[in-house]
Formats: sequence, structure tokens, C-alpha cells
Amino acid sequence: MATATEIVSMKTMEGVSKEDFFRIVDALETNFHAKQPGFIDSELLHDEKSDEWFMIQHWDSLDNMRSASKKMFHNPVTESFVNSINPKTVKMIMLPRMGAWSRETV
Repeated sequence: MATATEIVSMKTMEGVSKEDFFRIVDALETNFHAKQPGFIDSELLHDEKSDEWFMIQHWDSLDNMRSASKKMFHNPVTESFVNSINPKTVKMIMLPRMGAWSRETV
């Protein structure tokens, strides 16, 4: 089983502040993603210039990642997140890891 990475870019709906979105994503990660089989970790990034958000998640497999992604839009726990993003701006990439390097391995 190869580790998989999901990269999602998105913009929020008008009127959603950075602070509100951070709290919404914190709840999503704590109450949904962290409870899904195969979830490893997640990070949230924000580009001030474009006002675009990026989520990077790591999973133990593409299958578990895809399964969680399908469940996300049918779970009441994720409703605040789904309603806070502009669906027209969402771009999602799911890829298997081909290699990894860290300070400890180089």
C-alpha cells in the first residue's frame, strides 16, 4: 500500500473570514478526517495574494483517500465546510507517493 497525497485548492464563499474558515477546517479535520480509516495528517495553507486556500492531506492509500472524499459530501459533520467553500473554485488532485526525502533520510 503506497502513501497517497491529496492537494485541494479552493476559495471561500464571500463573507467567510480567514478566522472563521480556520475554525471550520479545524472542526472538519478533528471531527471528520481524523476519524477516517487511513488518515495520516493534514495541513492548511493560505495565499494572501490570490486569497486561495490549499489543503494537503496524507493517507495510507488512494482507496482510503477516495472513500473519505466520497463520504465527505454526505455527512452532517462536514456541512459547515462544504457550505463555506465556493464549489466553482475547488480543484482536487489525488496522487500516490513515488518517493520521499527528509533531513533524517538524506
